[in-house]
Amino acid sequence: MGLNISEWLMLVVVALIVGFSKAGIQGATMPAVAILATMFGGKASAGIMLPMLIVGDIAAVYQYGKEGRLKDILKLMPASVTGIILGALVGNYLNDQQFKFIMGIIVLFCLALLIIRQLQKKAVELPDNLWLTQLVGITSGFSSMVGNASGPIFNVYILAQNLNKNTMIGTTAWFFLIINLLKVPFHVFLWGTITWETMSYTLILIPFIGIGALIGIWLIKHINESSYKYLIIILTAISAINLLF
Repeated sequence: MGLNISEWLMLVVVALIVGFSKAGIQGATMPAVAILATMFGGKASAGIMLPMLIVGDIAAVYQYGKEGRLKDILKLMPASVTGIILGALVGNYLNDQQFKFIMGIIVLFCLALLIIRQLQKKAVELPDNLWLTQLVGITSGFSSMVGNASGPIFNVYILAQNLNKNTMIGTTAWFFLIINLLKVPFHVFLWGTITWETMSYTLILIPFIGIGALIGIWLIKHINESSYKYLIIILTAISAINLLF
């Protein structure tokens, strides 16, 4: 698909958002998910965004991976793989409008989690329960497959584990790198949404993903964190409404 200048500009914006979401600004990918879905349709946008996310995940693992806690990842992985498979099968039978609607619902759910965390000013307390762990895994896998939108769901879970900052970032980085790599075969062979053409977008946008990460690091140091989170919440709400209607 040939892109015009405005579409390339929007892809640059998405790449910047992906970059600074991987620099530790939680929830920042939600507007990017909706931007791509509006531009390319729900299913196609998921395939276009996935390689960008993997590039960001590799950078995050390089920076923080040594701090990650494997046991937290392995505990969620079987249920997460189940969620990915369910998402792939469900998504294969939806038309684009239905796909975007489900993405909108997922984004709204993630938005609610972001708002709860912001209002509580602390991590949501979750009991250490096997069924809850399985639910988090399946929900994360499904929402990640359908809309690359499981970040806030997983963040609520990982924040409840009482980890230090670097361990939390490292564990999250490994989890999403593994999950996103597992999704690639479904996008290539089942949905056909990752092609050489869409991969070329990511190759061109790698510098902007890097710039986005640097911007994210700078913003964390220089902008009021509370104000920035409210901005993300507002943009996410607008994005979700746009997907739904």
